[in-house]
Formats: sequence, structure tokens, C-alpha cells
Amino acid sequence: MQKIKTPIGVYSFSPKILYVGRKKIDKQIAKQNLSDFNSIANKNNLKFGLIYGTLLGAIREHDFIDHDEDIDLFVLSEQRDLLFNMLFELRKCDFEVVRYDRRGLISIMKNNEYIDIYIFTPLQKGVRVCCGECVVEKYLFNTISLNFLSESILVPADYEEYLQFQYGKDWTTPVYYTDFKVSKITMFVFFMKEKIKYCLPDILFNKFVKRLEKKAIDRFFRRLEEYMIKI
Repeated sequence: MQKIKTPIGVYSFSPKILYVGRKKIDKQIAKQNLSDFNSIANKNNLKFGLIYGTLLGAIREHDFIDHDEDIDLFVLSEQRDLLFNMLFELRKCDFEVVRYDRRGLISIMKNNEYIDIYIFTPLQKGVRVCCGECVVEKYLFNTISLNFLSESILVPADYEEYLQFQYGKDWTTPVYYTDFKVSKITMFVFFMKEKIKYCLPDILFNKFVKRLEKKAIDRFFRRLEEYMIKI
């Protein structure tokens, strides 16, 4: 069992290993999960929005992407405690935490479909980061409501600019990043890496991920220059 310390107590959970190519998203279940999460979030005044593949699908297909695997949401670190407190209420609605990266990623699952929630913290002025993945802060603060699958959910106001920066100028063309045929060796290697990450104390964990994060952050700032995005 793993534990998450929240302001109202300790949340214990059994982690699952989630890997790229696990399975295609079940759109009907995912739609209900998003609706249930949205209802609880609104009740608790949690501000969240669509990001990554879910935002891409919402804008390009007006639906989840056929070859996606999960729902991607963002939350600001200022509301981290509020989100953590919500975990107990989400459990009452049959959501269970199945992954927690202490840098800010938390995954909740219901009916074998999961939601990745990225908690973005300040990196420098105008930039936020979660697990080494950076986002220009204005995309998280300057938002509009979008009607997505009968739910009113926040998205970046400049969503086209964000999607072009995130996925390239051809973001309107679908790209299949996996064929969902993952070898047992790949699964085993990923499984062991995730197990090790859970067991490491903070000082070793931070050292373990620091190099990977630096590469991702450096790549982000190079793209900022390439796309001339102001922060």
C-alpha cells in the first residue's frame, strides 16, 4: 500500500502500473467518469481544465481521440490540498487512486478507465512544471469554458496556439503513437522502474529523475524560442 498525506488524513491506495499501449480508451465509460469528476470538482470549487491529448481530441474531434488511453486534466498547485481532500469523496464515487508521482501527477481510476491529473507548480516567471513537463502559465490561467461531451469544462483561451506549440504545426492531423501491442519485456522493464520509484526516498528519487527532467525542460525552452511564444 502507498500513502498520500492530505490535510484531512492519510489516503492509502494500491498502485497500478500504467504504461503506454495498455489499452484503448472506452469512450462511454470515460465520458461518465469525466462527468462524475466534474460534478465533484464543481461541488468543491476545484478549478481544472483539459490538457494534452484530451484537449487535442476536444478541439479536433469534439470527442476523445480513438487511439488515446486516458483523460488528461490540469490543476494548479495552489489547489493541491483541495484536490487531495477530494480523494476521499472521489472514493465514495468509486474512483480509486492508482498512481501518484510525488512531483505532482496523480491518476484516479473507475471501471478500468483512468484520469491523469497534472498538478502544475511554478518553475520560473510565466512557466509551470509537472514531472518535468512544462507549460506556459498563461494557458493555465487564461481559460474559457468549452462544452465537451455535454460538460462545461475549462480549456486554454488560446487553445490553437497551445496545441500548435505542443504537437506541431500539423496538430490537426492524427498521429498514432502506439499500436497497443506492448511486449512482455517492455512491460516488465516499465513495471520495475515504477516499483523502484515508489520505494526511493525523496533525496534519491529527485536525483533519479533530475536528468530526465532537465532534458525535457531544455527541450521546452528551445521550442519557446522556435515558436516565439512570450511568457
